[in-house]
Amino acid sequence: MMRNRTYTEKQVHQIVDEAIRRLDGTAALEEPEHLDNDIPQNSSPEHTKLTLTVQEAAQLVGVCKPKMYDLVRTGQFHSIKVGRKILISRKSLMDWLTKGDS
Repeated sequence: MMRNRTYTEKQVHQIVDEAIRRLDGTAALEEPEHLDNDIPQNSSPEHTKLTLTVQEAAQLVGVCKPKMYDLVRTGQFHSIKVGRKILISRKSLMDWLTKGDS
């Protein structure tokens, strides 16, 4: 089931700015704030989740869930299985993005 998400103007500007930095090749190693409106926004590192679900990681990277499952299956970044849920290491995912591996 897909939910419609509503982003604030600040969140939209943050997404666009990050996309422009990545296209220019000047992307900083900063992570954008979590953009899920159901979770309180905290920009301090101690409140950042260490792991992401497959859905959250797919949204953060900008790919579909099946593609993210393929990336998990091929071991592109660290992930663990907890019961039936797959959790992806946020640091490993960001390192993978920084390296530019496909």
